[in-house]
Amino acid sequence: MRFLMISAMLLLGAGCAATGGTKRTPALSGLAPATTAPATYQRPCDDVPATRQAAFECDRRSILGMVGEFRVKFAFDETLALKPGYAPKAAQRSGGDEFVFVVEDRGDFIALQHILVAGKGKDAMVIKHWRQDWQYEPKDVLVFRGRNHFELAPVAADRARGAWSQSVYEVDDAPRYAGVGRWDHANGVDAWTSDFTWRPLPRREYTKRNDYQVLGAINRHTLTPGGWMHEQDNAKLLLDANGRTTALVREVGINSYERTTSIDFSPGRAYWEKTHNFWRDVRAAWADAARERKAYDLQHMLDERPRFEALFALADKAGNGETVSRADIDAVLARALAPQDAKATAAAQ
Repeated sequence: MRFLMISAMLLLGAGCAATGGTKRTPALSGLAPATTAPATYQRPCDDVPATRQAAFECDRRSILGMVGEFRVKFAFDETLALKPGYAPKAAQRSGGDEFVFVVEDRGDFIALQHILVAGKGKDAMVIKHWRQDWQYEPKDVLVFRGRNHFELAPVAADRARGAWSQSVYEVDDAPRYAGVGRWDHANGVDAWTSDFTWRPLPRREYTKRNDYQVLGAINRHTLTPGGWMHEQDNAKLLLDANGRTTALVREVGINSYERTTSIDFSPGRAYWEKTHNFWRDVRAAWADAARERKAYDLQHMLDERPRFEALFALADKAGNGETVSRADIDAVLARALAPQDAKATAAAQ
């Protein structure tokens, strides 16, 4: 039953998440929430950095500026039909409450974990949400190639110089997408913009649609006086058997993170305190799989159940004080990663 509730909340983007223990529907009349910016705000950088080292430090402070407690709103609008006969779908609105914190900081690498909390007290529902890893001047990134296939791709030295990769992971720390871009600190604004990246269909759509296979996107993360915003310039792409793409429709996405002090996130922190060692091992297992395999096909379902349920079940055991070994985690990943010849077999069918 718990996994059914988690699946429903994830599919809705936590649209029924509760504040103060009561259900609420996000009040969004347009793509961006019309909220007044706080009058006081200390930027991560006082001015445009003049040296390479100053830029690096400014970038780091900007990434860490996404840490905190937030009321989150998600808005997606299909804006421009590109395939003849296509009718844009209805706009999507949802939201929730989540906090973002640092799980690792090695200087040139920062990992930020998001955790959703709905309700309060004994009725609180905690969901380990997505994770974003930031790597300065990356040597490679794990990229999505379509049809559930991921590859560890090198990043050219000139493209990596002064840049940061952002790698985004699903609720069970499986890879989702990765992009490379640079922070810009001009005009009193701190923002990072990615290159054009491929990603699998979003959770809000992959169980509902099969008329496109790839979501291509340019992402921008911008710090604001009241929090931060993740803007997406999306293209929904059809991918044929020869790897050629055709655009179906364009979509604009706005994920706004507004700082709040009115939400009790203690259930989420208690969950992380009990399970953080387990999830550390899960992150290491996925990273090892990428380094060892270089490429793999990722299965979404295991024994007709969503893949995340297997790792969440192990997390529950760890949270209850039971011993969960790295071998237990590796066994799940072995089932989730298709054999080396799976892609060739699928292509021949």
